[in-house]
Amino acid sequence: MSNFKQNKNIEVRGNSDLSMIERESNIRTFIGLPKIIITLILLGFTSFQLYASIFGTVPTQQLRMTHLAFAIPLCYWLYPASRKGLKNRINPFDIFLGLAFLGVALYYLINFSALIERVGYYTQVDLIVGAIGILLIMEACRRVVGWPIVIIATVFLMYAYFGNLMPGFLNHRGYSVKRIIFQMFYSTEGVIGSPLGVSATFVFLFILFGAFLEKTNIGQFFTDFANGIAGAAAGGPAKVAVLTSALQGTVSGSSVSNTVSTGSFTIPLM
Repeated sequence: MSNFKQNKNIEVRGNSDLSMIERESNIRTFIGLPKIIITLILLGFTSFQLYASIFGTVPTQQLRMTHLAFAIPLCYWLYPASRKGLKNRINPFDIFLGLAFLGVALYYLINFSALIERVGYYTQVDLIVGAIGILLIMEACRRVVGWPIVIIATVFLMYAYFGNLMPGFLNHRGYSVKRIIFQMFYSTEGVIGSPLGVSATFVFLFILFGAFLEKTNIGQFFTDFANGIAGAAAGGPAKVAVLTSALQGTVSGSSVSNTVSTGSFTIPLM
């Protein structure tokens, strides 16, 4: 009984410390009406992705922008601006930022045909909306994965603008702010490029499938299966941990999910 309590204490401390190690675990948890609203949004997100995958009638650019229209507001509503941010309720400013990007995405979707027709001749409103969209995406990335990816993206954007000042083989003619915004936000060579296309088609379905397997206790089956294979061998707990993590990783793709599910058992066991 004492060992059980000790393992549970280790598990609780490990789960609470994850938010200090990995940005993606620093997530808000809700109860009551906010939880219902977030759940409905996620159900709508899932329904749209399944519809787009089954019927395949949504144009590529619209599919990717709609994917972002769900994902980016959720980043603001689920992830606080810092590790010390509120974990049980949403800051009103975060609500505003999420709705702001939703407005940006709706502008793109509603004016999709017009944007295609006037490609290369965008208006001042297009420029402002695109700039706001890029900034909101970068802030959402900072909240979820941290500063490194934002710094890298900023360096390359600066390189695009100051390319004419670069020495040697790094030199190019440089691009205007207008060209950079249009290329990054409205074309399929920017934020709605191939990586987002992969996320909106294949990655989302794999994550959804992994969530179903986890909630139906398939993860526990993986642990029992690995324990049956290597549990009695020398160094059995470590081998069980490796096999269980490998099996869990094939369906979840999330290090945090792996740690809080199989790791909560196998780490104290070792």
